[in-house]
This record gives sequence, C-alpha cells and structure tokens, in this order.
Amino acid sequence: MSKSSNTLIDRPDVAVVEDENHVVSYRSGAVVYEESFQNGRLTGRGWNGAGYLSTYDGRVDPNAYPGANSFWLEIDGQLLGSDWEWDGLETLADHQPIPAMPRPFALHTVVTLSNRLRPIAVKVHTGLDGTPILVRWLEVTNTGSAPAAIGAAFTWSGIIKHQARWREHLQDGKPLYSLGYMANDHSCNEGDFRWFDLPNVRYCVDGRATRDRHRHPMFVLRNNATGEHHIGQLAWSGGYTFEFNLDSPPATSDSKASLSFRSGLNGPAPQAVLAPGETINLPEMHLGLTYGGLDEAVQAMHDHIRQSVLMPQARNRGNWVEASIGPEVEITAENTMQCIESAGGFGAELFFIDASWYAAPHSFWSTTVGDWDVDLDRFPGGLAPFRNRAHELGMLFGLWMEAERVGPKSKIATQHPDWILRDFNGADMEGVLDLSNPHAAEWMEAQIARVIGENDLDFFRLDYNMRGMGKVSSGAYVEGHYFRYYEALYAIYDRLRARFPNVVFESCASGGGRTDLGMMRRFCHTWVTDWQIAPRSFSITNGMTIALPPEIVDRLIFGQTGHIAGDFDFQVRQLLFVRPTIGPMFGQLGLDENPTLRKKLKEAVSFYKSFVRPFSLDSRIYHHTPVAAGPEPKGWGVLELASRNRTRGICGLFQLSSPDQPEYVLRPRGLDPSRKYTVTLSNSGASYQIDGATLLAQGLVVRLEGALTSELVVYEAL
Repeated sequence: MSKSSNTLIDRPDVAVVEDENHVVSYRSGAVVYEESFQNGRLTGRGWNGAGYLSTYDGRVDPNAYPGANSFWLEIDGQLLGSDWEWDGLETLADHQPIPAMPRPFALHTVVTLSNRLRPIAVKVHTGLDGTPILVRWLEVTNTGSAPAAIGAAFTWSGIIKHQARWREHLQDGKPLYSLGYMANDHSCNEGDFRWFDLPNVRYCVDGRATRDRHRHPMFVLRNNATGEHHIGQLAWSGGYTFEFNLDSPPATSDSKASLSFRSGLNGPAPQAVLAPGETINLPEMHLGLTYGGLDEAVQAMHDHIRQSVLMPQARNRGNWVEASIGPEVEITAENTMQCIESAGGFGAELFFIDASWYAAPHSFWSTTVGDWDVDLDRFPGGLAPFRNRAHELGMLFGLWMEAERVGPKSKIATQHPDWILRDFNGADMEGVLDLSNPHAAEWMEAQIARVIGENDLDFFRLDYNMRGMGKVSSGAYVEGHYFRYYEALYAIYDRLRARFPNVVFESCASGGGRTDLGMMRRFCHTWVTDWQIAPRSFSITNGMTIALPPEIVDRLIFGQTGHIAGDFDFQVRQLLFVRPTIGPMFGQLGLDENPTLRKKLKEAVSFYKSFVRPFSLDSRIYHHTPVAAGPEPKGWGVLELASRNRTRGICGLFQLSSPDQPEYVLRPRGLDPSRKYTVTLSNSGASYQIDGATLLAQGLVVRLEGALTSELVVYEAL
C-alpha cells in the first residue's frame, strides 16, 4: 500500500488502499483522480487539481449517483453496471501499452475485473506520463463460448464533481459550468471553438455518426465557481459521444450540484461482436484537470500529446516547409516541373504531387482512384524526372493517395465489387474499401507499400473524402463498420510507419475530417481544412491549435481560392504559427511569378526557418481571442507562439470582418518579466527595447483600421 501525501509529486504514482473498497488514487503532475471498487462496481470518487489525495469524507459517495460507474458497457443488450469481481491491480512501470504508443508511460496500471452475469472480462488501463492528462482505455475479452455483442460502450464515465454551496461562488445568472467544443461539424468549418452554458439536463456532443465528421473530438469543461478546467480528447476516428449530466436543482437548501459524464463510441449497435475468446481495445480517452485559464489547459494537453501520443518525427525532424501542385489545375509534366523549380527557389523543403498523377489527362481524378500506377499519357517520362529534380534542389518528394477508396472506373472496382463497403440500405459508399474484409485490407496496405517503394517516396499524403456509415456482417449480427474498419486501418499504418521510418506521413480527410488522436498517433502532421479564405481561415487556425499542438497543424497559402480575401500578410502570417504549405503562386501556370509576392514569400519562409521553427516543436501557444465564432468571424483575432524558455515569440494580430475597434492592447503572455526584450513591429519595421515587466504592465497598442489586415509583433530577449 502506498503512503498518502498532500504534497505535489515529481513523478506519477498510484496510491492503493487495499480494503473492502479498493480505493485507487492516480496522481500525475498536480492532478489526482480517485476510484474505488465496492459492491461489485468500479466507480469514480472525484478529481483534484492541486495534488491532494482526498480524505474519506471528501470523496464522492458513489452509491448516491447512478452515473458514478467508471465505464459503461452493454453486452447482448444488458448493461454490465454491477456484479463485477475484483481480480487485482497491476502496476507496469515500464510496459508498452497495448494500443501502439510512441513510448511507454511513466506509469501504467491495469485493474482486472470479471463479470458474474456475463462471461466478460475487462482490463481497465490507465496511463500516466507526468502531465495533468491521464489516459484510460478498456481491454474487453469474451470469456464465453458464444459471440458477445457490444452495444453501448463508453471508455470512461463517472462523476466529474460534487459541489456544495456552488451558488454562493457565482454572480447571479452565471452558469456553474461552461462547455467548450467545436460548434460546427461540417467541412470547411473546422476549429469553430465556442463556449456554451451547460444546462441542468443531459447534454451530448456527437460527431461522425449522428453528425458530420469535421468536429474534432475534444471538449473543455470550465467550472465557473472554482476555476477548474477539465480537458479531454477521444482517440477515435469513428462515431463518438461526449455526454454530460448536470444535476443542479434550481432550489435546494445548500445548493448541491453534481456533474457526471460519459465518453465513448456512437453508432448503431452492436459496435462490435466478439467471438469466443476474442479481445478488443476500446479507444483511449485522454482526460485531465488544470487550474487557471484556457491556456493552461491547452498547454497541458499539448505537452501530453507530444509526450505520449505522437511518434518521433520521420528523419528526426518536423515542420518541413511544403509545396505542391494539385488537381485545381490540369497537371502536366511542364507545369509540374515549373512548380518544382518555383518551390526550390523560395525555400521549400518538400514537394508532392496531389490527386490525378495516376489519372488520364482531362479526366476527373476520383473516378480511377485505386489504379495506383503513373499515367504515362499525363507524365510520359514517369515520375523519376520530378523526383530527381526535387532532390537536386534539396527537397523531399512525395505523392498523394486516397488509399481507402476505389473509383467506379478503376480496375479493382470491377475485379472485386465484394470489397466495397455498403451502407445500411445496401448502397455503395462512394467506393470505400471494406477493411473488415482481410483481403481488401491486405490489398490496400500492399498498394501503399508498392507506391512508396516503386517511386522512392520521401513523403506520403493520405486523403479520405467519403462520409456516411457502413455495415459489416458478423454471423447473426450486422455491425456498424466503424470499429472493425478503424481497428484494421490503425494496424495498417502502425505497420507502414515501422516499415518506412524515413517517410513523412501526412493525414488529410477532405480537409480536417480525421484530426483525432487515433489518426495523429500514426501520422507526422495533419491537414485541418480545405478552407483558406479569410476571415474564416483565422478561426480555423485558432481553433485547431486549441485541439492540437501547432507544429502538427497544416495551413496553406496560394491554393483553394485563399487569395480572394485578405492581403498577402494576413494569409502568410497564419502559417508562421503552424506548419506551412505553399501552393503555386502563379496567376496561371506557364506565366511568370509576381516578383513582389515572390520576394515577400521568400522572406516569410526564411523568417519561419530561422526564427520560429527552432522553438516551435515544444512551443507554447496562447489564444488571446479563443472564440472567433461563425463562418465569417468579426472583430480582432490574436495568436501568440512563444518559446518554452520565454526568450522569443511572435504575436499575430488580425482584423477580421466588420472591425469596430481600430486599436488592440496586446500584452504578450510568453514573456519573462525579469528580462529585457527587443520588440519589432513588422508592418513598419520599427524596433525598440523594453523590460518584460513594463510590456506586461502597459501593453502594446496595435492599430489596424481595415478589415482583413494584420500585424506581426516579434519579441526576442537580449
């Protein structure tokens, strides 16, 4: 039994009280999460963000709350909410978690339970890495002799908070909780982060199954009485639900309020059917608690993602300056070579050819996806000349694939119509391969490996432009396709990353349709949108860097009609905060570049490489205006990216639509008040020196009068 302590800890640990209740306290960073096992139930007992273990009087009584169970699992139509047996807790200090992770957790525990009602065993895994974010997933085994159908499946659930006298902490009319999430779930509206009052009801946030797929699966829960922020993300590319149940009666003697939650799978039941003896892993929930503001919660999640989710970058580096040519134009050998020469000239480090490199000239690129051979009518010399020239100019070379799809005119669609996923009406789902079919999955993996190997690729770009829900058969059951599909897909990319460790893998899904941590574990970075037009381009950059560390967020200039609104600086300055991609800057391919734009682009790329990139991989990002709501956001948008050691940073100030305040007082948050800095205003080029404490106290007044204009403030310690 571990000895309890009320002090902060330097490394994660678990304190276990082995009595009839089996109280377990997980401690990581300054967060404590407690559970207990009693009366056949594993239940949550509360969270603490100050590093303290609860006393027995301070723990939530789970018998008072039907929603206190630590997970939610239905088998063959029966909720297994009770009648569990405790089979022990194991601490695995240096164990590689079952879902492929980039490195072992600092501490990994497994609670094993077996159910007395159904032949089901569950291993409750918890990973701790020293950040305030904990990882929880379930390993579910069918120990019986008949198939077991999984209905509702929530990886993590339980009581978030039981709070007395909450009304006395708040001003009249202010809600106890505010819930932040991406308000819009449609393509080209990614990153629309907003706060909503949490009502005194059950409240659900769904994605991908009952909603469109462009809502990143995350939430931030702010307790307006205590200042606590819970932040969570589900590492899952299929349908999901976050459910919150606030019980805060309008009139009670001591104003008691409780909040429970569930996070897990969403889709038609059964989610999966386990064969006798089969084991599956339900997706991980990454959940933590911080005090302070949104910045502290976001930075804690980013640190956790960097440490425990992302694989080491290919070639031991990231943030390549990327350039490409895409199907918005008719791709020919001549204009492809022109784009390569241009990219090398402005300092790009990676060049790829997007959709249609395999398609006949003047054909629609999606009709023959699946025939992954270079079209020699389009490129008579094949791809070798482009790869060789890119390498001569010091760039990596790559190709795009929509590997999970076969077009109606492709050979494979004709040869294997049985490999195509069907929806619940029996209709073809736009040529999506049924990856629950092992032959289709094996073929797809072989095609990716062949394209990478035969073309000597340094870079692979995955796309996924489909939507909807398919079905797969499992004996007497029909399952929704999500679980078996992503079980197979994740395994494919785990193997491909191991097989091609030097290839840069980029994920895209009709923009930002699959930016979740389940995909990001297998890829180096991700496309987050197909919308580049100001001012919405800022809200996408802003919101998606709340969800993900900025160095794995891709943004584009010179492409997808981004040029039609906002000046060049408005567009290119957003790229400095993330990972830049640059399309052709020609008004029309075959014409010369605009020399003014070329000069400014070279300067921006050079500044990114020399000043920003050296600190970006472990940077701190500050969202001064976290909510830039709506398809055409208004007012000011302000982002700051700072080095962890507070020696340098950049602040981007953007006037969005309909400006009514021409001045903004900027107080950079990444400064050290004890140091002196050189501050440069990029619009004028003016520089001056100032103490950090003075700048924090007085602020810097930035004036922008016109919509879709910007200023870049650069600071560096002396």
